Amino acid sequence: MSDTKKRQTQKKQIIKIITIHGPLSRVDIARMTGITQAITGAIVNDLIATNIVHVVGETGPTVPGSGRPRILLAAVGKREFFIGSELSERFLTFSLVDNIGQIFKQTSIRIDKTTFNQQLTGTFYYQQLQTFINICQNYHPRAVGIALPGHFDAEAQQIVSNNPLWLSFDLTLILNKIDLPIYLENNVHCMAIRERLFNDAHHDMNFIFFHVGRGLFCSSMNQGQIYGANNFLVGEIGHNIMSPNGEYCECGRRGCLQTYASEGWLIKKTQLLYQKLPQSYLHQLVDNVADVTIEVVLQAYEIGDEGVINILDHAMQYLAQAVSNISTLLDSQQIILHGQIFVQPGLVALLRQYIQQNQFLINRTAIQPVILKPYQTCDGSDAAATMASLQY
Repeated sequence: MSDTKKRQTQKKQIIKIITIHGPLSRVDIARMTGITQAITGAIVNDLIATNIVHVVGETGPTVPGSGRPRILLAAVGKREFFIGSELSERFLTFSLVDNIGQIFKQTSIRIDKTTFNQQLTGTFYYQQLQTFINICQNYHPRAVGIALPGHFDAEAQQIVSNNPLWLSFDLTLILNKIDLPIYLENNVHCMAIRERLFNDAHHDMNFIFFHVGRGLFCSSMNQGQIYGANNFLVGEIGHNIMSPNGEYCECGRRGCLQTYASEGWLIKKTQLLYQKLPQSYLHQLVDNVADVTIEVVLQAYEIGDEGVINILDHAMQYLAQAVSNISTLLDSQQIILHGQIFVQPGLVALLRQYIQQNQFLINRTAIQPVILKPYQTCDGSDAAATMASLQY
């Protein structure tokens, strides 16, 4: 007899709880799901029999000397596979991830500035995504997750972003021709979801995932859910005004955090240095102003270019100020910083110094701990696959 619809829903709920919080005992699962112990036991036995979950050990009874040891259960990996992709101005990345977050394949395509207009099109992206799906056919992927440099407007079927590049990016080819379920989400929300699911320290924690890239964005994980996911203004930390008389931002206002600390603006300011200062070390690194990238900016900082050091010093000051401001606005136990800019140890030390200087105690409560998540090129595509596994 096939499972009833209610039993199928309960089964999915139990699999999800075990995947996120395992290893767990049957008693733990019943308590966390609200499903009776009898039904939980029956479903778990079926999941064990079908190799969806397995026994990984046991723990003693809650009260010493009372009852039998509790059998601990965890999800079986390599059972289902999901494809993830991140769409950005600098690269297209693709990952194959299983149901417990293990990474099996990764690839990235660097966007060449000389062929920018040809590479960042819906047609080119569809071709690359379909190629990666074909490479992964032996894994029988269940769904595709796409991490976007903005938000997805389901009604208009387009990316919502302050960057005009993405407003004209055509997603219809992907949505209509890829023969798998497709889920689209903001890239930083995706990374926060993966952090919650597969970082043991953050399963039950309220935290803020603060990403520094071409722009800046914060994703707030609250009670196991992304806070404000359907409100496209929530999380736009890059457009917090830090200096009312600062430079004009692309949003039309002055002095946004983005104009001080985003990759896009750091590159723009470094390019101005290149053009104005022929003695700058930048001329030793690249032959053309158009070749200044975030990697070049970090290299110039490392070899001691005074102009670049000044630009990045200001960036760290404003980022530290933003971190302090966040701590008074959002309920979180931790702030997680992420971005390529933090691969430079000197900048991390500088940021921590400024955060420490901004420390304060109000109502006997200190600022949340700030930790750094190591940056990898495929972080976004890994996270997109995880997001798809959760939505599927």
